[in-house]
Amino acid sequence: MPKFILIESSGDVCSVAVSRGSQIIAEKSIQEPNSHSIYLAQFVDDVLKESGLEIATLDAVIIGGGPGSYTGLRIGCSLAKGLCFGSDLPLIACSTLAAFAASAQLEFPKAERFISLIDARRMDAYLGVFDKKLNSIADEQFITIDAQLAGDYTHGETIACGSGALKWVQEFNPKNILISSHTGINARNLLPEALKKWEAGELERVAYYEPNYIKSVFVTKAKPKV
Repeated sequence: MPKFILIESSGDVCSVAVSRGSQIIAEKSIQEPNSHSIYLAQFVDDVLKESGLEIATLDAVIIGGGPGSYTGLRIGCSLAKGLCFGSDLPLIACSTLAAFAASAQLEFPKAERFISLIDARRMDAYLGVFDKKLNSIADEQFITIDAQLAGDYTHGETIACGSGALKWVQEFNPKNILISSHTGINARNLLPEALKKWEAGELERVAYYEPNYIKSVFVTKAKPKV
């Protein structure tokens, strides 16, 4: 059974876990904005001690690869790469949109469809759509939330999940949509996709890996003082 350390830092939740096979054997999380630089590295040490494992005895490092907060993703990426290089471990990057679907499936195990929306401010969001086996059935993309979203992707019992789900439901009141109560994801929610990618040998090239921001990051230069 593969042993992973899983790191999630794409949103307000700072979370690290250790897994053996399909089981989480140690985890630590805190939901606090802008907390990743404070807690993430310490959480790695904590869960390794709790699990009784050393980093070099693990099989891979798993990272929540985005989309999400630019700063949070950068911090998580840097830590994951450091662990990989330091212990010669492979890296597996998992979709945070898929992780929201995995979290919602625990709440709604009989649902046919999961629409993941990560809030990107105003009426914008990152979108992912997944079937009951958590297979992606639409390209992950940056969208403006509208009424047509339900018509495009609703199928059977459909669950809206993610930090942008409540905004969509409140604004457009789509029919036949249930909403997940989870607005954040933990490292454990990365595990279903991580196991699939491990079995398929879908590993990242550590030196060249960058998080999946989807939307380009625009940096505005400061105006000169007059």
